[in-house]
Amino acid sequence: MNAQRYDIYSLIHKGLRSCLTEALINLGRVDLSSEAELGTVLVQVGDLLEICRGHLHHENTFIHPAMEACEPGVAAGMYSHHDQHVVMIGQLQSLLAQLQQCAAEARPQVAAQLYRKLAVFVADNLAHMHEEETDNNAVLWRHYSDEEIHAIEQRLVQSLSPGDNARYMRWMLTAMNHQERETLLTAMREQAPAPVYEGVLSLARSNLPLPEWDKLELALAC
Repeated sequence: MNAQRYDIYSLIHKGLRSCLTEALINLGRVDLSSEAELGTVLVQVGDLLEICRGHLHHENTFIHPAMEACEPGVAAGMYSHHDQHVVMIGQLQSLLAQLQQCAAEARPQVAAQLYRKLAVFVADNLAHMHEEETDNNAVLWRHYSDEEIHAIEQRLVQSLSPGDNARYMRWMLTAMNHQERETLLTAMREQAPAPVYEGVLSLARSNLPLPEWDKLELALAC
């Protein structure tokens, strides 16, 4: 991968990897006898599936058409793989509903089914994101400048509701390294409306471990 080119996938995929793996880990270790603990994890898995469904739609709507405009047919495999992910999400949501509704004695069996299918979904997404970051970026870099790629990303971001934007940003901020956070927040302070910048800053303050927030706050004050 050419690190000198703008990578439209880098930060959102960091957030998705974190969201996917954290949900899988928490589902695997949940105490099935605790209503509160199970409820929290099921909400997390449900949120993950909605995040993934939305992400598929965003890529299908903004990124793949940009690829197809330059090389017709180049995104056909991506569209097909995304269709498979939609089917998998539906299957996972069905199991999630079963686990929410089943009797306590049936929970171990249903939870095990959900966990195994979620593990396959996570694995497939991790491999798919690597393909996007290599093959799809190669197409974009052949035909678009960094400024044009960034403009595609901005059209995608502007299509999000404030709630969806905050949901994605929360995962991205906690998955970024310090330098990426500083770069993002510095750019937003200069370019975004003040309420948007303050909103993202508040998300960072609320979700980052204290040492990481302190480091970011110090860097932004410089």
